[in-house]
Amino acid sequence: MKIRILIWLSITMGVCAAYGAYLLHVQQRAEPTVGVRVTDDQVHESQPLTHWSFGDLSGRERHMSEWAGNLIVVNFWATWCPPCRKEIPGFITLQERYAGDRVQFIGIALDRTEAVRDYAEEAGINYPLLIGEETVAWYMRALGNTIGALPFSAVISRDGRVLATHHGEWAAEEIDGVIRAAL
Repeated sequence: MKIRILIWLSITMGVCAAYGAYLLHVQQRAEPTVGVRVTDDQVHESQPLTHWSFGDLSGRERHMSEWAGNLIVVNFWATWCPPCRKEIPGFITLQERYAGDRVQFIGIALDRTEAVRDYAEEAGINYPLLIGEETVAWYMRALGNTIGALPFSAVISRDGRVLATHHGEWAAEEIDGVIRAAL
C-alpha cells in the first residue's frame, strides 16, 4: 500500500513539475518586451498589481484594484495539484480569522472554471477565486516565481509592496506569522 502511495506522489509531483516547466517555456517564448502595449493576451511585468484582472467563477472580470488597501495574499493554484489542495484549508481558516483586519486571500487558479467551481463548493472556500490562463506565468514571475511552479503565494502590503513569497505548499502557521507581522 505504501509503495502505491509513493508511486502516486512521485507521478503527481512529476506532472506538476512538468506543467510548471511548460508554463515557463510558454512565458519565455511569448514574453512581451519593454515598450510594447499590453493587450489581453500579454502582461507587462512592470504593470502594477492593481491593474491586473482575471475572470471569476461567473465569468465576470474582476480587477485586483477591488481589494486595494487590504493586505492581500495571492495564491496561484490548480485543482489537479495536490500541494495546492493541501494548503487551502489553512487559507480558509486564516481568511475567517483576519477578515475583520482587512486581510484578503485571493486564489488565482490555472484550471478550468468548472473544476474550480466544484472544488470551491466541496472545500468551502470563503475567498474570491479567479481563473487565470496561460498568461498566469507572467503574473507569477512579476511576483518572484521564476520557475512557474504551483502552488505559489505572495503577500502584498496595503501599499502594494511584495512582503513575502513562497514556492510550494505554505503551512498556515508560517503564513499566519507573516500576516501578524504585517498588521
